[in-house]
Amino acid sequence: MPGRTRRGTVPGHLYGYQLAHGVIPRLGWDNESPTVCHTCDNHSCQQPSHLRLGTPAENRAEWLARRRDPGSPLADLRGPASRSRAIGAAIRAGRAQGESGAQIALRIETAAAAGRPLSLW
Repeated sequence: MPGRTRRGTVPGHLYGYQLAHGVIPRLGWDNESPTVCHTCDNHSCQQPSHLRLGTPAENRAEWLARRRDPGSPLADLRGPASRSRAIGAAIRAGRAQGESGAQIALRIETAAAAGRPLSLW
């Protein structure tokens, strides 16, 4: 049964995981039910190979451990949703200009790097 905020909407990564691996058995939205964890830490990633099942506690512990890495997408100063929007805008701009895959990849890299925190190392 969906929680109050779900109202029948399924997040994209959950939908994609279940398409690739089958329906996740859930008894409720508690800390013991399986949850889909991103192994690449990209909020907008839909690759089933980058997703795995875990518990909410495992997911949170992994997030806390990896967000301190300055090169991680989790450390992006814009937050995960704004990072995803910036990358999406870069892709759309490259496609609108008729750029090659390599040029669009460079746009993606530039958009992703724009939110990295400054560091001394």
